[in-house]
Order: sequence, then C-alpha cells, then structure tokens
Amino acid sequence: MDVSCNTQKNIALFIQGLKFNTDADNVKYVHVIFMNHLDVGYDGISPEIGFINNILNRYFNEYFPRAVNLSEQLRAGEYVENFVYTTHPWLVSLYLDCPEHFRLSDIPLLCPNQTEKEYFEAAIRRGDITWHAGPMNMQPENMNEILFQMSLNMSFELDKKFNFQRSFPTLSQRDVPGLTQAVIPSLVQRGIAAVSVGVNPGTSPPAVPPLFRWNFEGKEVMATWHPGGYPLGPGPNPARPGGLSTKDCVVIPGFEHALCYAFIQDNGGPPIDVLEILSNYEILRKEFPNAKIKGSTFEEYFAEVNKIRDSLPVIKQEVGDTWIQGIASDPYKMANYRAVSEAITECVMAGLCKASDPRIVSACRLLVKLPEHTWGLPSVSDNVNWSNPQFNKARLGDHYVNCEKAWQEQREFIWMAIDQLRDMEPLYQMIQQALSKLLPREPNLREYEIVSDMSKTFKCEDGMAIRFGKDGSLQSLYDPYNKMEWATGAPLGQFLYVTYNETNFVDMAKQYNYYGGAGYNKKNSTKNAHPESRPWFAVVSKMYQAKPSGPGTCDILLKLVMAEPKSHSWYGAPQSVWINYKSRAKGFDVTLQWMNKTPTRLPESIMYYFSPAQKKGLEWRLSKVGHLVDPGNVILNGSQYVHGVDYGVYYINNFGQGLQLLTPDVPLVSIATKQRPPSPFPVPLKPISQNDITGVAFNLYNNIWDTNYILWYPYHDGLNSSDFKARFQIKFYVP
Repeated sequence: MDVSCNTQKNIALFIQGLKFNTDADNVKYVHVIFMNHLDVGYDGISPEIGFINNILNRYFNEYFPRAVNLSEQLRAGEYVENFVYTTHPWLVSLYLDCPEHFRLSDIPLLCPNQTEKEYFEAAIRRGDITWHAGPMNMQPENMNEILFQMSLNMSFELDKKFNFQRSFPTLSQRDVPGLTQAVIPSLVQRGIAAVSVGVNPGTSPPAVPPLFRWNFEGKEVMATWHPGGYPLGPGPNPARPGGLSTKDCVVIPGFEHALCYAFIQDNGGPPIDVLEILSNYEILRKEFPNAKIKGSTFEEYFAEVNKIRDSLPVIKQEVGDTWIQGIASDPYKMANYRAVSEAITECVMAGLCKASDPRIVSACRLLVKLPEHTWGLPSVSDNVNWSNPQFNKARLGDHYVNCEKAWQEQREFIWMAIDQLRDMEPLYQMIQQALSKLLPREPNLREYEIVSDMSKTFKCEDGMAIRFGKDGSLQSLYDPYNKMEWATGAPLGQFLYVTYNETNFVDMAKQYNYYGGAGYNKKNSTKNAHPESRPWFAVVSKMYQAKPSGPGTCDILLKLVMAEPKSHSWYGAPQSVWINYKSRAKGFDVTLQWMNKTPTRLPESIMYYFSPAQKKGLEWRLSKVGHLVDPGNVILNGSQYVHGVDYGVYYINNFGQGLQLLTPDVPLVSIATKQRPPSPFPVPLKPISQNDITGVAFNLYNNIWDTNYILWYPYHDGLNSSDFKARFQIKFYVP
C-alpha cells in the first residue's frame, strides 16, 4: 500500500550500496516487468471500498481480461512492442480454481465462467500472462517453515499445469521493506534462484547493493532491492519518466542487461490501453538509447544475471522487516493462525498426512492470506476522536464500522481453511484441540491456596527455584542444569504496559522516513487526548500455589493489577493479568492471561519482558522460518529491534546450551539494549551487536501503525473478546 507523499526525502541518510549507475549507454537489452501492486484488501479501487472480494472481483472481471486483450491488441496491430503481465500465483490459482459460495463482508466472489478461464489459460500458454515464485506480497517472518514452503507450491503447481520449466524462478515482494535471510534455505531447496523487493516509498530501504548474492547457512540466492517505491508508477512522457527512469532500473556497470519496472500502484491493474504501453516503451527508448527493449519476465533477466553471478557482491547479513511489528495488532488472530499452521506442520512431519493432499493444499491456499501483508482498510480518517470517550462515540460511524468489518473478514480465512479439513482425521481433531487450548478463562481458585509470604522462594524439581517481586517479575530463576541464576534484578518475566504519544512518532520519522512517511503517526492525538509516553507497571495483588503442592513441584499463580487505574480507564491496559508458572523437567510452562482489556485508539504496547543474566560465551538467536538468526548481524536500515519468530528466542552457546524462551502463540519479539528498552518501534536503524543486547520482550500487542494493521483491540464484542491467553516455555537446556 502506498501511504507516502511524493515529497523530497526529508532526512539525509548515507545508505551504502544505493548509488545507482545511471550511465545507460552501454545497456543493450532492457527487460521490462509489467506489473501492479496487489493488496488483498486495503484500497486502490475507489469509489468502491477495499474489502477483499471487491478487490478480487476487480482482478477477475476487469484486470485479467484487460491484460489478455492488451497483449492480443499489440500482436494484432503488428507492433514491435510486446506486453507480458506478471501477476501472483495466489490470484491465478483462485481464478482458475474459483471457490463457490466464497462470501466476505456479505460480498460474493464473482468467479469466471469456463469460456473466460479458457481465454485466460490460452494467454498463459502464449506467455502473455506469467507469475512470480511467491504466492503474493508476504511477510515471511510470520510463517513457519512448512507453511512457507507449501506457499511456494502454488507457483510450481501452476508451472506443472502449463508444462513450464523455469530455470530461474524469482520471488517478488513489494511494499514490505524486507524479509528474513531465514527463507534462503527454503528458496534454494525449491529451486528459486532470486528475490526482487520493492520498498514502500515512505520507508527507509535496507542498505544493500542494487544487485547482489544473498547468502545464509551456505545457501544463496540472487537479489535486488528497489528503494523508494515498487518503484513508483511510470511517468506520462519521456520528459517525466517517473518510475521508468534509469535510476529506477537495475543497471550494473559493464553489464549489458537492465531490469526496469512498469509498475502500477495499489490494485491499479494493468495499463488502461495500448497507448499507455507504447508510452512506457517511448520513455525507455529515451532512457536507454542503444538498447533493445521488451516486455520480459524475472526469469529471463536473472538468467542473464546468472552469467555474471560470481562478480556480484555477497551479503551475509540479516535484512528483516521493519513493518513486522504490525503482526501483533491482532493477538487472537495470530494465536489461532499459528495453532492451525502448527497442527498442519505436526501432522505432515509425523507422517500422519501429506502436504500434497488436495484438502491441505486447499486449506493452505486460504491460510497463507494471514501472513499476506495487507490487514485491512487504510484508516478511519479521523484525527479528532482520540480519547476513549470520544472514540466510543465515533466508533459507530461508517469509517470505523468498515474498518472492523475489514479486520473481521481477514480472520475469516482461518475458519475457511479449517473447513477444508473437516473430513481429514486426525488433522481436524488436532486443530480443534489446539484451538481449545487458546481459550482464556479465569483460573479455578479452588485448586489453589493463598500464599501469604509473597517474597518466599519456591523450590522445584532438581533444585530449580523461583521467587517473585512485587511487580510479578522473577527475582530468582535458578537453573541447576547450567548452574546459573538467571535473575539479576533486571526485568525477567515482567508484564509491561507502555503508552506512547506523538513525540515517539516524530522521533521515528526523523530516523525512518524516506519519501514522506509510511503512516506511522497518531495525528492530533496529543492535542486532543494528551496521552503520556511512559511505562505503566503492574503489582501482584494475590499469589497462590496449587494444593496439595507435592515436594519438588511448583505451580504458582499470580494475579496482577495495574498500579495506576488510569492505565485501564484512560488508556487500554487490562483490568487484571493472571500469570501461572508450572515447573516441569528442565524449566517452566508459563500461561499469561489478560482480562478485560480496554479498547483504545491511543498508541500502546503490551509486553512480557526478559533480561537475563549475561554470561560469557552465550549469544542471542531468534527462530525464524525454521532457522536461527543472529539479531546482532542485521544490515544498516534493516530491522534491528523488531522480529517475527516462529518458536521463540534462544540465549545459548555454540552447542545450544543455555536459556530458551519459547512461545506457540506470540509472533513478535522486541530487542532491548543498554540504550533502548523494548519497544515495537523499529528505530534506530543502525546495526547493533550481541554485546549491545540485554534482553527481549515478547510483544503481545501494539497498535503503533495508523494504517493497514488493526488500530484498536479488542475490535468486536464477542465472548471473551477483551481477554487473551498466551503460553510460554522457559527451558534450561544442556546437551
């Protein structure tokens, strides 16, 4: 989604590797990718509202037929110019295998008839319609490895259907500024040769070269990043080339091939007519006067790049995704999505079901909508009603109601995916069991007895011990296996609620904005509601232990309340928080439940924070897409502080020994350093080292972005909607 203004970059950043060669005289071949940006939901189809089926219907009934017609018109007119429309496998799959009775927000999906599908398939066979290797514009950090790999199957299944043999399949990602290096092994395993990324124009682009080899764990892909747009759209004429300018193309000194993008913006579809295509060609003839220009594909371009592969620079650093903080904005959706994903993974890995089963294929086609980068409509277009009383009245208005409908229809993809598996056992039962464990409920206190001395140390299995502070954090966490006291007085297992105001967004803009901004603001909120930028602390109101509590076992229950009630009434803190620590061999199972959270538009964050004792020889690792990634090895302008995780965080040595902090339910972690407490904000953008890192916080919820993601939570009034449950594991690991 393009949420920026086309203004001059308002901060001066030195970004290594982003100096483009603009001497185009030596270019002999220009590969043009004709494409438009896909947001599955959001905007770009005015005056219609960007609900999902409104957008899909626009593609199915207008854009796809128009793309086919444009290619045929050029061919029939015997033009030298050609047109190849690149789109997304997810869209093509849905178009050719269109589900009946597919209704969202009471809008039906209008499927093509057989004649229309045959017309489209003929264009595919002629090469007029093609697709990239990824399903659509994803945030891969929000996927486990099995689901990510299954999402890549869509393009390969389409290739198989049409007997295509691609030597250099390429994954395209637009808008989202980056992705994790942890995908590289899966890409290489599936034969995907390259990655092409176009960064939202309002977002600081990662400091990578224009064209490079991206290496991780001895595997590598070719990669290109475009800063400042997908790029932006083509200009109207050669004097104003827009996104077809030489600087927007991939031009490498001494290399005869250039890659350019005739890229139309959010859900804009293919060019309107042949004249628009001819104008694109005319612009490029001026930009590259000695070149042959043709509508091309990513595969054709990277087939040429592969010939000079050894001369490309090698990058071994993580890039990450500075937008990833938004995935914590709907905790309920993410916990349920992760439960379904993990159940499918367990079923496949145990050999109880096959990833190729048509029912799983169908379910995953729906499930991958959850990690797609679009989560709803642009905003509520209200910069006045910020305080909770104002918000509760304004919430009845159309903009608010439509936003909530859009968020709700995104959730529907979970239930539609599960429906595809109803007759598939044991998987369906595995999913139901997993979902049932997510239901929050007040603890049954009849199973517990009150602890009068809340400062006591509890002795657990094998000499493990825990003690709690007044805020519910761990004052002692003794690990007999590593002979380590992990608590040092720094926050460890601390429930943390933080509110923000416009000073935080001004600070972020200074460090982050590129062309304009990417929608990180809460405009006029300080003036109209006077929010404070500060942490709010909880206190233990009651402590319980299970009865009867056998020797050597611990089952401790804490009830926390906010020390200042204003955090619940004026902001969005929960009324109470229950945290249960239950010992087991080599660690603890932890359940954190918040109850009666207040919905608010004001910026806020809820975290569960760990800052363990530092130990020589241990380093932090993050589990992403099935691989461990070093958060101290992130490139300039990459995501230093916010990361999506599949299983959790590790503080370990080279043999895996140390402390593991795991969660099946929470997808986001925030890095804390000596200078910066944990926060959902992705700035600063300068690299940090392992020596800088002091801890991590699981970010259970935040709403700092004022577009695309969820803006307040809870956003509906269903049963337990203001409650949430998250599970964690503290593991002491010795090989």
